[in-house]
Amino acid sequence: MKPENPFEGLALRCPEFTPDEAGRIARELFGIDGTVKELGSNQDRNYRIDSAEGRFVLKIANPGWERVALEAQNAAMLHLASRNLPFDVPVPRAAPGGELIIAVERDGARYDARLVSYVEGEPLQAAGHCSAAALRAVGRLASETVRALADFSHAGLERTIQWDLKQAGEVVAALAHVVTDLDHRTQAVRMMAQAEALLEPLRAELPVQAVHSDCTDYNVMAAPDRAGRAMPTGLIDFGDLVSSYRISDIATAVQSLVLNDPTHALEIATEIARGFDGATKLTDAELAALWPLVLARAAVCAICEEQQAVLEPENVYAQTFLGDGWLIADGLEAIPPELAHEALRAALGRGPSAASRAAAACLADLAPRAVLPLAAPLGELLDLSSRSELLQDGCWLDPTEARAAIAAAGTAVGRFGEGRLVHAVPNRREPPPSVHLGIDLFAAAGSPIAAPLAGTVVVSGTRELVLDLGGLGLRLAGIASPLVVGSTVAAGDALGTVASTSPEDPLPAHLHLQVLADPALAAPGLAVPAHAAGWRALCPDPSPLLGRECAAPLDDPARLAARRDAVVASVQEHYFSEPPEIERGWRHHLYDTDGRAYLDGVNNVAILGHSHPGVAAAVARQLRLLNTNSRFHYDALVQLSERLVARTPAGLDTVFLVGSGSEANDLALRLVRCFTGCRDVITIQSAYHGWTAATDEVSTALYDNPLSAEKRPPWVHPVESPNAYRGEHRGSDAGQRYAADVDRALAEIRAAGNGVAGLIAEALYGNAGGVPLPAGYLELVYAAVRADGGLCIADEVQVGYGRLGEFFWGFEQQGVVPDVITIAKATGNGFPVGAVITTRAIAERFAREGSFFSSTGGSPASCAAALAVLDALEREGLQENARRVGAHLRRRLEELCERHPICGAVHGMGLYLGLELVRDRTTLEPAGDETYAICERLRELGVIMQPTSDGMNVLKIKPPLCLDVSSADFLADTIDHVLSTGW
Repeated sequence: MKPENPFEGLALRCPEFTPDEAGRIARELFGIDGTVKELGSNQDRNYRIDSAEGRFVLKIANPGWERVALEAQNAAMLHLASRNLPFDVPVPRAAPGGELIIAVERDGARYDARLVSYVEGEPLQAAGHCSAAALRAVGRLASETVRALADFSHAGLERTIQWDLKQAGEVVAALAHVVTDLDHRTQAVRMMAQAEALLEPLRAELPVQAVHSDCTDYNVMAAPDRAGRAMPTGLIDFGDLVSSYRISDIATAVQSLVLNDPTHALEIATEIARGFDGATKLTDAELAALWPLVLARAAVCAICEEQQAVLEPENVYAQTFLGDGWLIADGLEAIPPELAHEALRAALGRGPSAASRAAAACLADLAPRAVLPLAAPLGELLDLSSRSELLQDGCWLDPTEARAAIAAAGTAVGRFGEGRLVHAVPNRREPPPSVHLGIDLFAAAGSPIAAPLAGTVVVSGTRELVLDLGGLGLRLAGIASPLVVGSTVAAGDALGTVASTSPEDPLPAHLHLQVLADPALAAPGLAVPAHAAGWRALCPDPSPLLGRECAAPLDDPARLAARRDAVVASVQEHYFSEPPEIERGWRHHLYDTDGRAYLDGVNNVAILGHSHPGVAAAVARQLRLLNTNSRFHYDALVQLSERLVARTPAGLDTVFLVGSGSEANDLALRLVRCFTGCRDVITIQSAYHGWTAATDEVSTALYDNPLSAEKRPPWVHPVESPNAYRGEHRGSDAGQRYAADVDRALAEIRAAGNGVAGLIAEALYGNAGGVPLPAGYLELVYAAVRADGGLCIADEVQVGYGRLGEFFWGFEQQGVVPDVITIAKATGNGFPVGAVITTRAIAERFAREGSFFSSTGGSPASCAAALAVLDALEREGLQENARRVGAHLRRRLEELCERHPICGAVHGMGLYLGLELVRDRTTLEPAGDETYAICERLRELGVIMQPTSDGMNVLKIKPPLCLDVSSADFLADTIDHVLSTGW
């Protein structure tokens, strides 16, 4: 008698064919002779055959499968292969007699054998980390597959198999008993019951068609793209082909890919769904069913993996999966299904679900009857976001200081929906919960709390109550209450008092008021940024209960980027493909509008660190007094000039103040041309000196100036890049050999009947990635240029001001003294100020051409900022810090080179470092695409890093000089993590 549940007693072992037998079948039945290698499989037996005609897979089906199902699989593969899909699928190969399936007898049983083409690549599972781009590509692959199969029909699609998600409940019910661990068995049954309850009202609305139904990371084949990211290139194993829900393949893909990163299950699902929805729009029903189907797939897989491992202890492939299913299940169960649904809707631009919209409408209906929970009138709205003016000078990093700053505001209201700075934690790869899901009413501990509305207590815990308002939940946290579950209250009834706060809490005593779309919803008070959109839909803004708007403006980095693109010239580039909105900085960290902290590894402009109090105070004070142009007399201009001269070698005694590095270098070129009466300038290949017309002419960095060679005027003479790592000359005499190219350029200038005006060069090769010039190079070059009557400009815009640690100026490292020094960037810690420092004789010769003037150069505010920078550099010992921490960081980076082949070399010194990434350590082929992708992954993990050099393959490491050892370690550890796990 047929059992009621078709999966009762299900037990399918792999056919027991040896490699020799497989080779004989391929040779005798399909005419293919080659070497044989077994491929892993459950229930079927697969062998790869490498022959002179190519690679094939011999598939020996389990006798439990009907031939019509195998015929359907063959037909589906041929159907897909005819559609010119952007990925490969196996194609059946006919035997010499034309058969696609041939029966094989063994031990009295019949087995069906097929030969299909082999799809090259590695399983996506082998890639480790899957980038967002790869996950979206998996979604697109699933979408392309279902679109191509939408018009495919075959009798073999109507089958009963354990991997059909329509039948997942029956599979779990029939096979749960095989799980010996009671907790795991209970978990699988619980997940399936939850999935079934959510799916039941949706089943009739879910589109059904032919689906692959096994779009896992083992069956999606991948190959690295130019950036080294594993990207889908093929789909194999059509053994589970069946007529089922159209979204089965998304659910299957999500469930399998969660194993690589169980703590980011929802983010993985979101990206895969984005990829699918971009080509095949998901219906509302499908969006609601997606997460339940993921849960159902997880329950089935966890149980069936255990069953197969017990059934076939000798099957290495089956044993490989044992235990994985429960790791996946744990990651999925950590996400409430309601959150997954709303997060998916938000990610696909669908807006809140009908249930969430109904909750918001219910809140609006209840609001007119609400009373204020505190007797005191509502205070001012507090801004605790990254834009907060209340939180200053990093006080949010110390709970005691943060509490004091907020308490000083008195009775106040904390806003709904804001990313809170007080919850940001620096040097963490995972952002902590920081997006506020309620409204805070700040009041003294012990203040009485009244019920805003009538309701029943459904949760009573430490410092928390949840009231059921008749289908809507109201969570009150920060409350001391005697009420117990089941207590009923009327509007205005006493609930308890405001509880005192703990020493670890950055907020003073307050009542947290949070609306729940469902009273049973276990919602946090703060959401991690990635889940914030979903939680905001489930926790509507409580403002209506208070009778005033208490929500923070909703920040949308993508919308900001679109606004920027609409009005800002595209050539004014920005970092990252999906840039965060950065609105705050403190020391060597940046903070976005979600309250996420990033280690700033690249911002050499803020040499002291972001938001330095000394600079801020000096500029603010000066702006309140006077800010005008340098034709007026005021002390700050003279003070700054005197301080700069005191920092330079003897003879460099005259200062011009300007507004930027480009201005400084432009003026320096004018100075040397005026002094020498010559126009020709020698510059170094791969260097960058600015964006003005003159500095653009002498800039040769290919990224910043890709057309430099085509539009270079005849008076600019680039010389060979003195890069002792990847240049032509290496070794101890590299400096002398590179200097010979300057001699050549000088000879060409003389041969043309011209004279040389000068040389412009950095003392440390900045845009090349902090590459030091070879020993003795500038000494030889300066001497040669001066011998021909030219002057030498030291561009210290990036490398000067103590950044090298051992030296205040970069040129000191080369043992030379220039004729002109240019500075900017660090000079004002981000305030626009720069300078040219030269000799009196050079300056006076320039004066013959007329007067010099820069409107903001040398303004009182600019000078105040620059003086504050010099004060802080000395007072805080930042040059010594650059030496000490830079040496530590360099050692850490050198350790990475020992373990990661992509790391070619570490350049630089102090806190001007570069980690050069190469595809091959012999050819030194730049890993430019990889470097971009690595920077994107570093940003995801809380580190701001950018590429530099002509090949854009060097991680430029130029953090503020206040970087400490723990942050240097976080930087190195995070780079190590990315290089180890993938990007």
